[in-house]
Amino acid sequence: MKNKAIFVQKHLHQLFGRQTTLFDILIIVGCSIAFASLTLTLIFNTNLSVIKMIIHTILALDIGGGVVANFTVGTNNYYAESLNRKYFFIFFHLLQPSLLVWIYPADWYAVAAVSLFTLIASMIILHVKTHNRQRVTALSLLTLCMMLTILLNFSGALLYLTMLFYAIKLILAFSVNWISDSSNKIESIN
Repeated sequence: MKNKAIFVQKHLHQLFGRQTTLFDILIIVGCSIAFASLTLTLIFNTNLSVIKMIIHTILALDIGGGVVANFTVGTNNYYAESLNRKYFFIFFHLLQPSLLVWIYPADWYAVAAVSLFTLIASMIILHVKTHNRQRVTALSLLTLCMMLTILLNFSGALLYLTMLFYAIKLILAFSVNWISDSSNKIESIN
């Protein structure tokens, strides 16, 4: 199956890159919807307010899709164009844990600890220049983050899973430049 390029509208570049494939779009959207559905199912009968349920579901859409999107050629190439763009992306992701702390105030320390570790780890990985070392460094830091996450005793499985996906999205999927050779390019439609 050939990877025929689909050129993406500018306002969607942050999610799909400048060009992507139908396969990548379907997988990203599918994972996004799956995690949002799981989130909505697990929080439906809780004592959270409706607005907090909606916000957490929107966060799940972003995190669930972002885990996959950040591994794709289109998204990877888009962010590889600019180190400043990568830093903006990482710092923008302070918003997600801030909202999670608002939704789950009793877990503020656990969310803050995983978020801080994740953001620092992501910045460290951005400064590793070789692809193999980036991957190994990211996997090592993600493993440490997962161990930290287990120790923090989150109040619920959903928040724990959300923070794990957050760490995978930023440490492993986003911070590593996964496209190191020309064989992974998307073919243009001409």
